[in-house]
Amino acid sequence: MSEAAAQAPPLVAGGTAQAVAAPATLDELRDLVAERDGRTLVPVGGGTQLALGNAPREPFALVDVRPALAGEVEHEPADLTAVVPAGVTLGALGAQLAAAGQRLPLDPPGAEQATIGGVLAVGTGGPLRTRHGLPRDFVLGMTVLRADGELVKAGGRVVKNVTGYDLMRLWCGSLGTIGIVTSVAVRVLPRVETIDLRFEVGSLAEGQALAETFLRADLRPELLDLTRGDGGWEGVVRLVEGAVPKAESVASADLAPCGDGEYLAARDLGFGNGDALTLRASCATSAIGSTTEALKALEPARVLVRPLAREVRATWEASALPGADALAGAAGRLRASLAEAGGALVAERLPEELRRTLDPWGHSPNFARLAAVKGAFDPDGRLNAGRFVGGL
Repeated sequence: MSEAAAQAPPLVAGGTAQAVAAPATLDELRDLVAERDGRTLVPVGGGTQLALGNAPREPFALVDVRPALAGEVEHEPADLTAVVPAGVTLGALGAQLAAAGQRLPLDPPGAEQATIGGVLAVGTGGPLRTRHGLPRDFVLGMTVLRADGELVKAGGRVVKNVTGYDLMRLWCGSLGTIGIVTSVAVRVLPRVETIDLRFEVGSLAEGQALAETFLRADLRPELLDLTRGDGGWEGVVRLVEGAVPKAESVASADLAPCGDGEYLAARDLGFGNGDALTLRASCATSAIGSTTEALKALEPARVLVRPLAREVRATWEASALPGADALAGAAGRLRASLAEAGGALVAERLPEELRRTLDPWGHSPNFARLAAVKGAFDPDGRLNAGRFVGGL
């Protein structure tokens, strides 16, 4: 196993790692995790979400898990399933599945570099969640390395599997705080021919109404994103090619074919070099308008709404950040109103000068349960301690 210090390691939510380890094999990774040297370990795959959450508890070390969790994908095209080592990137997996006419419709920001283990640990999706849901919805089974160095399995390798507790949903979205995903069995889908269509609407309400029209017409968009432009709101919708005539007949706006530039810009919103602050709100459909207005009051550089996924995103560039007090106040009020309907506001990217006044996660009504789970799975705080909700 190597421990590198030749160059400065990347920051983790503003925190600086003491060291970087790169176990070459799964056995080396197990031995490292089982050690008790007083450090917390931060597993890293593609590194696309290192800005998320709180800074880890110090001292901490980064652990590049990709060498240890590399390997061959076991793809069963006839069963529409695949068993994937957690260190495989979505880009590599997508290329292999495409050769068989299949796909795994997960597209978080920076999807080409993101590893499937990291995607499941973070648990968030991209534009394709409009049709296909969150990463956890494709998981059939998982193998996870516990904080004591033991490997445990849940689920299976087939779609019709109901054996045991559904621990996969516990691991997905836990940010690697209760275990490191080492491999995952997923269901995959046949590839379909789609087309992206761009449109303009006079207001967010018109865009929401158009999304509802598509939904009621059973068009089932792969994605539908609305972004605020200089002269109003613009949108992009992805449909299977055969659905375009019907979409044009029911739409209240002109639909024009476009390339994938609009899709990629929406997918990676908030993760560019100039984006210093990114907020993501999940809310009820009825609260999309008020949530968007609350974020617009802070004068973001860009606002994106996924009406069918009930998500609103806003980003600010480093040169035009809101004031710390104004941001904290607005976020507090918005979190309180969203919580009434089970929504939340997460700061996915937060500059250091704003971390002192804004908690990236906010209060969770389920904190006691989360703390109990962390205490049961990782009582010594070996994995990602401090990064998750409430400093777990």
